[in-house]
Amino acid sequence: MPPLDQRREAAIADFLRHLRLALGGHLVDVRLFGSVARGDARPDSDIDILVVVQPDDDRARLERVAVDTAFDVNLQHDVYISPRVLTPGILADPVWGQTPFLKAVQRESVAL
Repeated sequence: MPPLDQRREAAIADFLRHLRLALGGHLVDVRLFGSVARGDARPDSDIDILVVVQPDDDRARLERVAVDTAFDVNLQHDVYISPRVLTPGILADPVWGQTPFLKAVQRESVAL
């Protein structure tokens, strides 16, 4: 992963800290992907973050927590963290695994 500017680095660190507190044992994995992970982000690029949570049947509530956490961090750091919340079940699904989105995540993501 290319080096991050201080603003993005601080925002990602805050997002991770708050997300871990809010989701606790429901948090399985967090990965950076997209232009920031590839190193071709512009100053106005969003910060794409994959958040993997369990259990599968509680995804909607856990997604709201991740989005609310990102909203607070975005305001504090003047960035745009864009969380994508999935479950291990979705990631293991062979149909989902063939989507351009998940192929890109598999190819370029970086564990946080």
